[in-house]
Amino acid sequence: MAVETPMSPDLAEALQNAEHTELWQLSHEDLLAITGQDVPLTEEALILQSSEGGSSARLNKRLNWHMMELSQKAAEAVDVVGKDNWKPSVMEGRRRSVKGALEEPLSEVAVSKHENRGMWLQRVRQVIGRLPLCIAWDLNLTPFPERATEKGALQAFAILSLTFWPADIVLNFFTAFHQKGHLITDLTSIAWNYVKTWFLFDITVVLIDFSASFMTLLGRESNDILQPLRSARYLRILRTLRILRILKAGKINVMMENLVISMGRQWLILAFTMCKMLVTIGMVTHILSCIWFGVGKYVSGTGQRSWLDLAGVSELDLGLQYVHAATWILLPPAPPLIEADSRYERLGALMFFIITVLVIGSALSILTGTLNQIHQVNSERSKKRRELRIFLQTRKIPTELTMRIMSYADYKSARHSPVSYDSNMISPMLEAELATVMFGSILNEHPMFWCTSITFPGVFADMCRALEKKYFCESEFVFCQGALAEMMYITSHGSFALLEENTTRSATPLSSFFANEKRYFCEVALYVEAVLHSFALRTDSFAEVFVLTAGRLARVLSNSPMCATMYIEYVTDFVNRYKMPTKSNTLVADMAAEDLHCSKAACENNSFYLELNVDTRRVLKFLDLTYLQDRLPEAEEDLAATLSLEVPSSTRRRTSVSDFMRKLHGEVTVAQTQVMLREAYVELDPQDGLHARYSEAIEQERAESGILSLIALVRRDYHGFVAPQVATGSGALTRAQWDELQEALRWAEPDAERLAGAIFLVAIKGLGKSPSLTRQMPAEDQRPEQALLYILSNYRDAVPTVRELSSNAQESVYGILELQKSFNFAQMLQGENVPANVLQLRRGITSRGGLGLLQFFVLYLLGFMSGLAGGKGSRFMTSLNATAVIRGLNLMKNVLIDEPSPLYWTYIRERSYELLKHEASDSNNLAQARLACLCRTQTHEDFLRLQKAWQKLSKVQQAELALLLLADGISNQAIVCEFLPLCLERAKANPFVTVGTFLEVLLDLMQAVRAATKKKNWMVVQVDLNDLAAFVLMVKNSYVFQSCLVRSKLRSTSSRIYLDMTQENWRRVNEPQSDTVVIARGLHHLVRRHKMEEPSEAWANAPKYNRSQRLVKIQI
Repeated sequence: MAVETPMSPDLAEALQNAEHTELWQLSHEDLLAITGQDVPLTEEALILQSSEGGSSARLNKRLNWHMMELSQKAAEAVDVVGKDNWKPSVMEGRRRSVKGALEEPLSEVAVSKHENRGMWLQRVRQVIGRLPLCIAWDLNLTPFPERATEKGALQAFAILSLTFWPADIVLNFFTAFHQKGHLITDLTSIAWNYVKTWFLFDITVVLIDFSASFMTLLGRESNDILQPLRSARYLRILRTLRILRILKAGKINVMMENLVISMGRQWLILAFTMCKMLVTIGMVTHILSCIWFGVGKYVSGTGQRSWLDLAGVSELDLGLQYVHAATWILLPPAPPLIEADSRYERLGALMFFIITVLVIGSALSILTGTLNQIHQVNSERSKKRRELRIFLQTRKIPTELTMRIMSYADYKSARHSPVSYDSNMISPMLEAELATVMFGSILNEHPMFWCTSITFPGVFADMCRALEKKYFCESEFVFCQGALAEMMYITSHGSFALLEENTTRSATPLSSFFANEKRYFCEVALYVEAVLHSFALRTDSFAEVFVLTAGRLARVLSNSPMCATMYIEYVTDFVNRYKMPTKSNTLVADMAAEDLHCSKAACENNSFYLELNVDTRRVLKFLDLTYLQDRLPEAEEDLAATLSLEVPSSTRRRTSVSDFMRKLHGEVTVAQTQVMLREAYVELDPQDGLHARYSEAIEQERAESGILSLIALVRRDYHGFVAPQVATGSGALTRAQWDELQEALRWAEPDAERLAGAIFLVAIKGLGKSPSLTRQMPAEDQRPEQALLYILSNYRDAVPTVRELSSNAQESVYGILELQKSFNFAQMLQGENVPANVLQLRRGITSRGGLGLLQFFVLYLLGFMSGLAGGKGSRFMTSLNATAVIRGLNLMKNVLIDEPSPLYWTYIRERSYELLKHEASDSNNLAQARLACLCRTQTHEDFLRLQKAWQKLSKVQQAELALLLLADGISNQAIVCEFLPLCLERAKANPFVTVGTFLEVLLDLMQAVRAATKKKNWMVVQVDLNDLAAFVLMVKNSYVFQSCLVRSKLRSTSSRIYLDMTQENWRRVNEPQSDTVVIARGLHHLVRRHKMEEPSEAWANAPKYNRSQRLVKIQI
């Protein structure tokens, strides 16, 4: 039979060089016969179909079940609230912090720091000391004294009072205060609070101070009616109101006491308590002494004999009088030396005795209680230490071990306080602040924890509370190499060493030892299901280590869906970046730093972080790389001079794209080619290029590897092409395969114009996957190919090399990016695509550029596929990988000549035969061949195991699976499952899933998808199985997996369908096998078998196929 196609000019040109091609195809009638009737939906499919709808964030996850369940909760909550709602609160917090920073210079003078509080308290004590003295001895406290006794200290005190207290009023308007646990820093609130509390009192006393001072001055200068005011005591008595400010001093005393307690020194606490009691006793004694002297002076003024006259102190100087009064208070004579009829003195003596006993007794009682508390704590520690020593002695433990144990016990008792607090005594907010103060410094040096402290301080406080401190003795392993990592470790205090297996201390590098540093180890254990320690951490002294488990972290994050969303995004990126280090060529210190490197990169690319920390180098709308075309970068000048290029670096100009194309065929090394490549294509500049700004180093390596490989093909440099393969010892590309690649290159006709465009496209292709770049674009333009098209259309200064390309090359670049929206060459190589995608490719090429665009596509693919694994050459294009790539390129070469379905199925058949020696003689075998491609089967033994799984399915299940695998999307609906190869690969590795069980679940899923899309008239249905792939990796219960679709949801968008596994599934990934589960699994299996015993009429009547019927020669 012959296939006729319309003769276009491009096709006629292609026909001249075409060869006879053997094609394997299924006829249109055969496919219609197979899919002629609908298969009744199973119960699982019906339930899943009914769950279609809704929307939730799709996350690329390979996480443990804690993170998976957290991501589901966060996604559902954020869908309801909206992600943008987090910004106002965070930005308001940032505004407050900025506002606080702007006011900080003023606040620093006014906020009650410990030095300011001490100065204020000292002024109150001076008031208490001097005002009663002035009243009792009739002294004027004024800046303008007359008597000698009023000069000196009293005069200085009066001047200081007239300046300090008005200044204190001003400062109080700028002094923050606490209200219900919150620190109030708003100036309006501070002023209003002060006006309502102490302002009127302070301003009244200050006015009294000024009135008393100036009235004294006026009275001295005039002899009229103002003269009596000089001796008026009422003003001096009113000034004693200042003593009421001691109420505020009480709060300051509490603050100072808390400060001393926070220092943790018992002797300091005891000394502070004693000093406070002595000061209290002294102040009370001073006030009572002044009152007692005043009483005696008043009694003498009435004409009676007072205690002053009886003791003979009336004519003594002030100092001796004060000493006699104080002695009378502290050591009152018995009976008191006063007249029998002196009513005021006897009443005063009685009251003073009562007050003295109460004050001194209370002070001594407080001091005794403090001593008892300290003794109780010490006795508890001594008791525990004594019990431990007795235990060791009774067990006859060796002396050396006993000494080590007792030494560690002393260390731990010194570092760990046995006294805890009652959580009911403080509010949750204060408890969170307490945790932040105590442990915030432990987490703040980690990039993501620091970001959390800025954006979500409440969650950060809960993280601090989730930390657990562990103590280790000398030469103890915190974790061992090869052990299962279950938590994150943070070193705090002590000396540590990083060790590898079989490494002695003398052979360990100095960089592996550190002391008293905060370092973070095994963060990845918080996020993934299972990971092993690649090195060991040992203590070289008594040490403290904080640990954080995945369960505690998930519980903290579950209280804040927005913060959980930020973390899931970060965790996903972190896990994708994380790679287990190879011990052969990696220092142990570099292994330990891997977590922090991944954390920093993932944090800097986090959308929440980028919203709050704008990096001007990464803002696309301001990006202009044209300046790189006007100069030769300094680093490149040095390298160019070292490599001795054509002219000295001092006189060289930048290599343009046209220059690079001319020099391409010259005698230059790979290193020289790389230098010229970075000059010509400034997007690859290692310091300021697009990859340096937005993507990882691996993406630039892949781009340069693909370009160098393409150049090696153009130069026919086989050894340069396979150099990375020889270095790694992998099965290198054979000469025969090299010749086939050369044939594909010749077919593509790579002239300078076309080659320059292909190199440019390879250079920028990896940028479409950069989150920090794509997030700056509209939502509909964030997929990789669309993102690159958006940049090329709107930000050409960011990709200035495109202007050096010819118009044809530019159109080809645009055309290939448009084609890749619907056709993915790598997916076709492993059977993910269907013939409809090949048809879309054909139509796209025909409408955009015909044969020329197809040749450009093949040229680009030669470079892109060669650079997938990096290397200066092609590390990817080994003998095994090249087989599929060459077959795929042959398909591409015939896209404009042959029909899509025959081309596609011929590729599947030939690839299965070459790799697996499997002869696809009928449609059943052809379906198995495609399944083998999807499973990434590499050996014949793997294929035999896959056939066994296929044969365990019932006839009806085999028929349904064949319908799924053989549908082409042209004449019948086809379902393309993204991530299906990953699902199958993980199903093979998971004994609780297996390929056979996965295929049964897949059939139920496909039934639900067909039912859900019946009204949408989609010929090709894209189904995203990313969630299912993660679930297959982690599930540890076969029945939970078999019934997972019942607990899943289908989510439909305008272009594809997503399968979301939901919280109910993630909660059960670690559910253990039990008798109930075994019985349920058995019943489930029996019910399915019973329903599938009889084959369907559609399958019984479907035609059978053999190779001779469908193998045709297309004569061209």
